[in-house]
Amino acid sequence: MLKVKFHRTNVFLPTLCVTCGNRYIKEEIEAALWKDERRIGNICKECLRMCSQGLSQVLREQTQILRERAKVLEDLSQLPVECLTWEEYLQELEKEKSKERERGEKRPQMIMSRVILIGADIIPKEEFEGLKPEDIKIFLTEPDPAKWPPDILHLKKYIEQEIE
Repeated sequence: MLKVKFHRTNVFLPTLCVTCGNRYIKEEIEAALWKDERRIGNICKECLRMCSQGLSQVLREQTQILRERAKVLEDLSQLPVECLTWEEYLQELEKEKSKERERGEKRPQMIMSRVILIGADIIPKEEFEGLKPEDIKIFLTEPDPAKWPPDILHLKKYIEQEIE
C-alpha cells in the first residue's frame, strides 16, 4: 500500500512531483509518497488535492508518459552517435574563448536566481512567448531592470521574489 506522509521543512527548493512529473517549489510542509518504509518521492499540492482516487489516475497517466519517453530514448540508443572527444571539446572551447578575448568581448555572467525562476517554472512560460532570444539573454544577465528593453519589463515583478 502507498501512503502519503507529511513533514516540516525549512528548505524551499524546486523539486519534481513523483506522481505528475511537474516541477514545483517545496514549501513549509512537504508531502512525500511512501511504499512501506521506502520513500518514493515528493508530491505537489495539485496531486494532493486529488487524494487517493485521483492520485492513482495521475500515476497511471505519468507511467504512460514515461513509457513513451523511454521508447524514444530506446530508439535513439540504437543510432550511432557522432561526438567530439572530451579533449577535442575542451580545445574547441578554448579556441572560442580566445576569439572572444581577441575581440575584447566579455561574456556576461548569468544571474542564477533568474535561471532558477525559469527552471522551476516560477515564471510561467507564457511570459516568454514572443520574446527574442537576445531579450531573454538580457533578462538572465542584466541585473538592472532600468537597462532592460521595454519588451521584458513585465518580468520585473518576478525578480523581486526571494528564492531560498
